[in-house]
Amino acid sequence: MNSSDARHPFAQLAISFLLSAGAQVWLKLGAGSEESALGFASLQSPWVWLGIVATIGSLLTWLNALRTVPLSLAFALAGIIHALVPLASWLFLAEAISGKRWIGITLVIAGVVVSAKPATIVEGKL
Repeated sequence: MNSSDARHPFAQLAISFLLSAGAQVWLKLGAGSEESALGFASLQSPWVWLGIVATIGSLLTWLNALRTVPLSLAFALAGIIHALVPLASWLFLAEAISGKRWIGITLVIAGVVVSAKPATIVEGKL
């Protein structure tokens, strides 16, 4: 992918979604088990700082994509984060996913695919 591909609005959305999901995993890794007022002890973890940087990166790529992608479409596509976070938690944190949860993840992905259909029309206009 060359640099112009990465600047495409739908590439920006994909990067935003991946950074957002990654941020959740990194924040979980850095949260630790220490008890402290408001969780300030977690700010000592490099995982937390990586999660914060990823969150900021997600916001910046989201804002860049919103310059050209209709909010109603971008927000519908953002639903994929509800599948990405549990999948990332399963892969990288060894968290269990029940059968019902797998069905839910599948339904979320199907919903995003159905709502993404208009993206092909919008993409032709970008």
